[in-house]
Amino acid sequence: MIGVPGTFQGLEHAKPTENKSDPKIRFGAEVATVVAGLRQKVQFDDIAIGYPAVGARWDHAIDARLIYDVSQYKWSKDAGYSTAYNALKDRAAKCATAKFVLVGYSQGAHIVGDLAQSVFHGNGPINRSRITAVILLADPAYNGPSPRTTEAIYSDNKLTQDQDHWKIGGGLGQRAYFTNNDPVVSVCVYGDPVCDGADLGGQDGKFKAWSNQSMHGLYLGQKFEGERDFATWTAVQAARLITPGSAPNAPSPPATSSPAGPTTTPPTPAPVPAPQQVAESVTISQAGARSVSVTVTEAGGAGERAIRCWNATDATHKWAENYLGETKVTIPRTGTFTVNCPTAPKAGTFSLEFFNWRWSPAIQWR
Repeated sequence: MIGVPGTFQGLEHAKPTENKSDPKIRFGAEVATVVAGLRQKVQFDDIAIGYPAVGARWDHAIDARLIYDVSQYKWSKDAGYSTAYNALKDRAAKCATAKFVLVGYSQGAHIVGDLAQSVFHGNGPINRSRITAVILLADPAYNGPSPRTTEAIYSDNKLTQDQDHWKIGGGLGQRAYFTNNDPVVSVCVYGDPVCDGADLGGQDGKFKAWSNQSMHGLYLGQKFEGERDFATWTAVQAARLITPGSAPNAPSPPATSSPAGPTTTPPTPAPVPAPQQVAESVTISQAGARSVSVTVTEAGGAGERAIRCWNATDATHKWAENYLGETKVTIPRTGTFTVNCPTAPKAGTFSLEFFNWRWSPAIQWR
């Protein structure tokens, strides 16, 4: 289990007098609660990711949104991503049969969600089959319509599940959909400006202030759907993905009486074959001095999307040295289109970042 704490959490922010082995200090209270819930169902070792975990002061939240690319938050999140990426890569190499659970809260969820999408799209350090669950609490890139997302409404001093399932989005963007095949559980409290900050006025007409810190803290301390809090409930849902055999078995078909005599049991129906999945793919090739031809198949990030050009790959980029600018393109579900980089790439490694969706495979620019 790789856990990534939220902003101002983790060992980098521990006080000298605090117990550094305490899970709440290592992971932050929210991730530690998920870890404790998982341990009721699954045995695992854990790794706490240490990273700057800064850049999202509440009075600077709008700045983080408007100047994201040059914000301290972006620097912090990228540092956390690199650390988590390398931790996953190193542990996977040392433990060839190990499988992994990724857990994150707030900025940590942003990091974990990005890392999961790298893995699921073939750009991560391990094969996607080695990820058994991804748990995102208050993801700043929350995408409400994705499978296995759950929103909670806080009213009358209690949390209840939102049955309408409003299509809300994160305050720092909306990541591409996860699919039904991606073992992701993502949750958000409606009104939390971190995961429900795409608009400042909610669908219920109530103003959602960016300084509304209290909504961001409701993943603990409030009962939810029979569990002691929202974080524990999320752990229970994820445990069902990790160990599906522990879920209650379906009841046996009822016995029927035959006029000829003994009781018989209806035959078990033949299993229904799973639908064939079309694999998503992205390929790029150099087309001109600063233009790139892109071909996509079943693109999960279809639609208008920011695209960034880099003389780097997703795991190694350095902003000042390798960033070539950003443009916007409408991506088809399947087809070919052209991206014109604002700055001509230099010879060497080149790739495209489809913002909040994925990175392309790297090519050699000539």
